[in-house]
Amino acid sequence: MLNQSLRLLFALAIFALLARPAFALEAAVVLSKRSPVQEAFSEALFRAVSSSPSVRLSNAGSTEESIDEAALKRADLVIAVGAEAADAIAGRSTAPILVALISTPNLRTLQSRYPRARLGGIVLDQPLARHMRLIRATNPKTTRVGVLLGPQSAPMRGALAEAGSRQGLNMSFEAIEDTDGLLPALERLLETSDAILAVPDPVAYSSSTARPILLTTYRYRKPLFGYSQAYVTAGAIASVYTAPEDAARQVAEWLASHPTPAHVELPVAPKYFSVGVNRHVARSLLYPVPDETALADAIEKRRPH
Repeated sequence: MLNQSLRLLFALAIFALLARPAFALEAAVVLSKRSPVQEAFSEALFRAVSSSPSVRLSNAGSTEESIDEAALKRADLVIAVGAEAADAIAGRSTAPILVALISTPNLRTLQSRYPRARLGGIVLDQPLARHMRLIRATNPKTTRVGVLLGPQSAPMRGALAEAGSRQGLNMSFEAIEDTDGLLPALERLLETSDAILAVPDPVAYSSSTARPILLTTYRYRKPLFGYSQAYVTAGAIASVYTAPEDAARQVAEWLASHPTPAHVELPVAPKYFSVGVNRHVARSLLYPVPDETALADAIEKRRPH
Protein backbone atom coordinates (compact mmCIF):
# COMPACT_ATOMS: atom_id res chain seq x y z
CA MET A 1 0.00 0.00 0.00
CA LEU A 2 2.83 2.35 0.88
CA ASN A 3 4.63 1.57 -2.37
CA GLN A 4 1.46 2.32 -4.32
CA SER A 5 1.09 5.65 -2.52
CA LEU A 6 4.70 6.55 -3.25
CA ARG A 7 4.27 5.65 -6.89
CA LEU A 8 1.12 7.78 -7.05
CA LEU A 9 2.87 10.75 -5.45
CA PHE A 10 5.82 10.35 -7.82
CA ALA A 11 3.50 10.23 -10.83
CA LEU A 12 1.67 13.36 -9.64
CA ALA A 13 4.97 15.18 -9.18
CA ILE A 14 6.09 14.30 -12.70
CA PHE A 15 2.72 15.42 -14.08
CA ALA A 16 3.01 18.73 -12.24
CA LEU A 17 6.46 19.32 -13.69
CA LEU A 18 5.29 18.52 -17.20
CA ALA A 19 2.21 20.70 -16.84
CA ARG A 20 4.19 23.68 -15.59
CA PRO A 21 4.97 26.22 -18.35
CA ALA A 22 8.54 25.58 -19.43
CA PHE A 23 10.29 28.57 -20.98
CA ALA A 24 12.59 26.80 -23.42
CA LEU A 25 13.96 30.06 -24.76
CA GLU A 26 14.74 33.35 -23.05
CA ALA A 27 15.34 36.17 -25.52
CA ALA A 28 16.49 39.71 -24.80
CA VAL A 29 15.35 42.50 -27.14
CA VAL A 30 17.75 45.40 -27.76
CA LEU A 31 16.63 48.42 -29.78
CA SER A 32 18.93 50.69 -31.75
CA LYS A 33 16.79 53.69 -30.82
CA ARG A 34 13.34 54.58 -29.54
CA SER A 35 11.93 55.35 -32.96
CA PRO A 36 8.28 54.81 -33.94
CA VAL A 37 9.27 51.99 -36.31
CA GLN A 38 11.39 50.12 -33.76
CA GLU A 39 8.84 50.65 -31.00
CA ALA A 40 6.11 49.31 -33.30
CA PHE A 41 8.22 46.24 -34.04
CA SER A 42 8.93 45.63 -30.35
CA GLU A 43 5.30 46.02 -29.32
CA ALA A 44 4.11 43.70 -32.11
CA LEU A 45 6.72 41.09 -31.18
CA PHE A 46 5.81 41.12 -27.48
CA ARG A 47 2.13 40.73 -28.42
CA ALA A 48 2.88 37.89 -30.81
CA VAL A 49 4.74 35.79 -28.24
CA SER A 50 2.68 36.75 -25.17
CA SER A 51 0.65 33.54 -25.34
CA SER A 52 3.57 31.27 -26.18
CA PRO A 53 4.75 29.04 -23.30
CA SER A 54 8.02 28.30 -25.10
CA VAL A 55 9.39 31.86 -25.39
CA ARG A 56 10.01 34.54 -22.77
CA LEU A 57 11.03 38.00 -23.93
CA SER A 58 12.75 40.66 -21.89
CA ASN A 59 13.34 44.30 -22.77
CA ALA A 60 17.09 44.87 -22.61
CA GLY A 61 17.00 48.58 -23.45
CA SER A 62 18.43 50.52 -26.37
CA THR A 63 21.81 51.77 -27.52
CA GLU A 64 20.78 55.44 -27.22
CA GLU A 65 19.87 54.97 -23.55
CA SER A 66 21.38 51.97 -21.79
CA ILE A 67 21.58 48.22 -22.32
CA ASP A 68 20.66 45.84 -19.52
CA GLU A 69 23.82 43.74 -19.22
CA ALA A 70 22.17 41.31 -16.80
CA ALA A 71 19.43 40.59 -19.34
CA LEU A 72 22.07 39.92 -22.00
CA LYS A 73 23.86 37.43 -19.75
CA ARG A 74 20.63 35.56 -18.97
CA ALA A 75 19.51 35.40 -22.58
CA ASP A 76 19.67 32.28 -24.71
CA LEU A 77 19.22 34.56 -27.70
CA VAL A 78 19.52 38.30 -28.31
CA ILE A 79 17.17 40.01 -30.75
CA ALA A 80 18.93 43.11 -32.06
CA VAL A 81 16.56 45.57 -33.71
CA GLY A 82 18.53 47.45 -36.33
CA ALA A 83 22.19 47.62 -37.28
CA GLU A 84 23.21 49.90 -34.39
CA ALA A 85 21.91 47.46 -31.79
CA ALA A 86 23.64 44.52 -33.49
CA ASP A 87 26.90 46.46 -33.70
CA ALA A 88 26.68 47.39 -30.02
CA ILE A 89 26.23 43.84 -28.73
CA ALA A 90 27.98 41.63 -31.29
CA GLY A 91 31.35 42.01 -29.62
CA ARG A 92 30.18 41.28 -26.09
CA SER A 93 27.26 38.83 -26.24
CA THR A 94 28.05 35.13 -26.13
CA ALA A 95 24.51 34.19 -27.13
CA PRO A 96 23.37 33.90 -30.76
CA ILE A 97 22.11 37.19 -32.20
CA LEU A 98 19.05 37.49 -34.43
CA VAL A 99 18.97 40.87 -36.16
CA ALA A 100 15.68 42.38 -37.33
CA LEU A 101 14.91 45.51 -39.37
CA ILE A 102 18.21 45.44 -41.23
CA SER A 103 19.19 45.38 -44.90
CA THR A 104 21.15 42.49 -46.38
CA PRO A 105 24.28 44.62 -47.10
CA ASN A 106 24.34 45.95 -43.54
CA LEU A 107 23.93 42.45 -42.12
CA ARG A 108 26.76 41.16 -44.31
CA THR A 109 28.97 44.01 -43.12
CA LEU A 110 28.31 43.10 -39.48
CA GLN A 111 29.00 39.43 -40.13
CA SER A 112 32.36 40.37 -41.68
CA ARG A 113 33.17 42.73 -38.80
CA TYR A 114 32.34 40.12 -36.13
CA PRO A 115 33.33 36.74 -37.62
CA ARG A 116 33.21 35.01 -34.23
CA ALA A 117 29.71 36.18 -33.39
CA ARG A 118 26.83 33.81 -34.05
CA LEU A 119 24.98 36.47 -35.95
CA GLY A 120 22.26 36.23 -38.59
CA GLY A 121 18.95 37.84 -39.27
CA ILE A 122 15.67 38.38 -41.05
CA VAL A 123 16.28 41.17 -43.54
CA LEU A 124 14.08 43.98 -44.81
CA ASP A 125 14.83 43.52 -48.51
CA GLN A 126 11.80 42.21 -50.33
CA PRO A 127 12.47 39.64 -53.09
CA LEU A 128 12.97 41.46 -56.39
CA ALA A 129 10.11 39.53 -57.99
CA ARG A 130 7.65 41.25 -55.63
CA HIS A 131 8.76 44.69 -56.81
CA MET A 132 8.35 43.65 -60.44
CA ARG A 133 4.94 42.14 -59.80
CA LEU A 134 3.87 45.35 -58.05
CA ILE A 135 4.82 47.39 -61.11
CA ARG A 136 2.93 45.04 -63.43
CA ALA A 137 -0.11 44.93 -61.15
CA THR A 138 -0.19 48.73 -60.82
CA ASN A 139 -0.37 49.34 -64.57
CA PRO A 140 0.02 46.51 -67.12
CA LYS A 141 0.92 49.10 -69.79
CA THR A 142 4.17 49.85 -67.99
CA THR A 143 6.85 47.76 -69.72
CA ARG A 144 10.06 49.82 -69.53
CA VAL A 145 11.57 50.25 -66.08
CA GLY A 146 14.69 52.22 -65.24
CA VAL A 147 16.91 51.59 -62.23
CA LEU A 148 19.54 53.96 -60.87
CA LEU A 149 22.36 51.98 -59.26
CA GLY A 150 24.99 53.11 -56.78
CA PRO A 151 28.18 51.36 -55.62
CA GLN A 152 26.37 49.10 -53.15
CA SER A 153 23.49 48.16 -55.45
CA ALA A 154 25.53 47.73 -58.65
CA PRO A 155 25.96 43.95 -58.11
CA MET A 156 22.15 43.64 -58.23
CA ARG A 157 22.04 44.52 -61.94
CA GLY A 158 21.91 40.95 -63.25
CA ALA A 159 19.31 39.84 -60.71
CA LEU A 160 17.16 42.90 -61.44
CA ALA A 161 17.30 42.26 -65.18
CA GLU A 162 16.31 38.62 -64.70
CA ALA A 163 13.47 39.43 -62.27
CA GLY A 164 12.11 42.06 -64.64
CA SER A 165 12.33 39.77 -67.65
CA ARG A 166 10.25 37.14 -65.86
CA GLN A 167 7.46 39.68 -65.50
CA GLY A 168 7.73 40.97 -69.07
CA LEU A 169 9.57 44.15 -68.11
CA ASN A 170 12.44 45.64 -70.09
CA MET A 171 14.99 46.89 -67.57
CA SER A 172 17.50 49.69 -68.20
CA PHE A 173 20.24 50.83 -65.86
CA GLU A 174 22.46 53.78 -65.04
CA ALA A 175 25.27 53.45 -62.51
CA ILE A 176 26.82 56.26 -60.48
CA GLU A 177 29.80 56.35 -58.14
CA ASP A 178 28.77 59.51 -56.28
CA THR A 179 25.94 62.02 -56.19
CA ASP A 180 27.60 64.39 -58.70
CA GLY A 181 26.29 62.34 -61.61
CA LEU A 182 22.95 61.42 -60.07
CA LEU A 183 20.54 63.77 -61.86
CA PRO A 184 22.07 63.42 -65.35
CA ALA A 185 21.95 59.61 -64.99
CA LEU A 186 18.36 59.75 -63.73
CA GLU A 187 17.30 61.98 -66.63
CA ARG A 188 18.81 59.56 -69.14
CA LEU A 189 16.77 56.78 -67.56
CA LEU A 190 13.59 58.87 -67.61
CA GLU A 191 13.97 59.56 -71.33
CA THR A 192 13.62 55.85 -72.13
CA SER A 193 11.55 54.46 -69.22
CA ASP A 194 7.88 54.30 -68.28
CA ALA A 195 8.73 54.14 -64.56
CA ILE A 196 11.68 54.17 -62.16
CA LEU A 197 12.32 51.53 -59.52
CA ALA A 198 14.30 52.64 -56.48
CA VAL A 199 16.53 50.08 -54.76
CA PRO A 200 18.34 50.41 -51.42
CA ASP A 201 21.68 52.16 -51.87
CA PRO A 202 23.26 54.73 -49.53
CA VAL A 203 24.64 56.80 -52.43
CA ALA A 204 21.84 56.68 -55.01
CA TYR A 205 18.95 56.76 -52.52
CA SER A 206 19.47 58.63 -49.27
CA SER A 207 17.78 61.33 -47.25
CA SER A 208 19.68 63.96 -49.28
CA THR A 209 18.89 62.53 -52.73
CA ALA A 210 15.24 61.54 -52.17
CA ARG A 211 13.81 65.02 -52.79
CA PRO A 212 15.66 65.80 -56.07
CA ILE A 213 14.92 62.29 -57.37
CA LEU A 214 11.21 62.57 -56.61
CA LEU A 215 10.97 66.10 -58.04
CA THR A 216 12.75 65.04 -61.23
CA THR A 217 10.59 61.98 -61.81
CA TYR A 218 7.50 64.10 -61.15
CA ARG A 219 8.67 66.74 -63.65
CA TYR A 220 9.00 64.01 -66.28
CA ARG A 221 5.52 62.75 -65.34
CA LYS A 222 6.93 59.30 -64.62
CA PRO A 223 6.09 57.25 -61.49
CA LEU A 224 8.75 56.12 -59.06
CA PHE A 225 8.29 52.84 -57.20
CA GLY A 226 9.96 52.79 -53.80
CA TYR A 227 11.07 50.17 -51.30
CA SER A 228 9.65 51.59 -48.07
CA GLN A 229 6.61 53.29 -46.61
CA ALA A 230 8.71 56.41 -46.12
CA TYR A 231 9.27 56.66 -49.87
CA VAL A 232 5.53 56.42 -50.50
CA THR A 233 4.91 59.19 -47.99
CA ALA A 234 7.59 61.31 -49.65
CA GLY A 235 6.17 60.90 -53.16
CA ALA A 236 6.76 57.43 -54.62
CA ILE A 237 3.61 56.16 -56.31
CA ALA A 238 3.76 52.75 -54.57
CA SER A 239 6.03 50.42 -52.63
CA VAL A 240 6.14 46.83 -51.47
CA TYR A 241 7.99 46.75 -48.18
CA THR A 242 8.45 45.09 -44.81
CA ALA A 243 6.34 46.81 -42.17
CA PRO A 244 7.40 46.51 -38.50
CA GLU A 245 4.43 44.20 -37.88
CA ASP A 246 5.45 42.00 -40.83
CA ALA A 247 8.95 41.62 -39.41
CA ALA A 248 7.65 40.96 -35.87
CA ARG A 249 5.32 38.23 -37.12
CA GLN A 250 8.18 36.43 -38.87
CA VAL A 251 10.52 36.77 -35.89
CA ALA A 252 7.83 35.35 -33.58
CA GLU A 253 7.39 32.37 -35.91
CA TRP A 254 11.16 31.88 -36.01
CA LEU A 255 11.33 31.87 -32.20
CA ALA A 256 8.56 29.29 -31.98
CA SER A 257 10.38 26.98 -34.40
CA HIS A 258 13.84 27.39 -32.79
CA PRO A 259 13.37 26.62 -29.06
CA THR A 260 17.11 26.06 -28.48
CA PRO A 261 19.01 28.01 -31.15
CA ALA A 262 22.69 27.15 -31.22
CA HIS A 263 23.15 29.55 -34.12
CA VAL A 264 21.18 31.92 -36.31
CA GLU A 265 20.81 31.50 -40.05
CA LEU A 266 22.42 33.75 -42.62
CA PRO A 267 20.13 36.44 -44.10
CA VAL A 268 16.56 35.15 -44.22
CA ALA A 269 14.26 36.81 -46.77
CA PRO A 270 11.07 38.47 -45.53
CA LYS A 271 8.09 36.15 -45.63
CA TYR A 272 5.44 38.84 -45.23
CA PHE A 273 4.99 42.21 -46.90
CA SER A 274 2.84 45.33 -47.05
CA VAL A 275 1.88 47.56 -49.96
CA GLY A 276 1.64 51.33 -49.82
CA VAL A 277 0.16 53.69 -52.44
CA ASN A 278 0.36 57.47 -52.70
CA ARG A 279 -3.07 58.36 -54.11
CA HIS A 280 -2.23 62.04 -54.51
CA VAL A 281 0.73 61.25 -56.78
CA ALA A 282 -1.28 58.67 -58.72
CA ARG A 283 -4.02 61.23 -59.42
CA SER A 284 -1.53 63.94 -60.36
CA LEU A 285 0.20 61.63 -62.85
CA LEU A 286 -3.13 60.28 -64.14
CA TYR A 287 -1.71 56.85 -63.37
CA PRO A 288 -4.36 54.21 -62.53
CA VAL A 289 -3.50 52.31 -59.37
CA PRO A 290 -5.65 49.53 -57.82
CA ASP A 291 -6.18 49.55 -54.06
CA GLU A 292 -3.58 48.08 -51.73
CA THR A 293 -5.49 44.85 -51.12
CA ALA A 294 -5.83 44.15 -54.84
CA LEU A 295 -2.14 44.86 -55.36
CA ALA A 296 -1.13 42.56 -52.51
CA ASP A 297 -3.37 39.81 -53.90
CA ALA A 298 -1.84 40.23 -57.35
CA ILE A 299 1.68 40.06 -55.93
CA GLU A 300 0.84 36.84 -54.10
CA LYS A 301 -0.78 35.22 -57.13
CA ARG A 302 1.98 36.13 -59.55
CA ARG A 303 4.68 34.05 -57.97
CA PRO A 304 7.86 33.50 -59.98
CA HIS A 305 8.33 30.18 -61.73
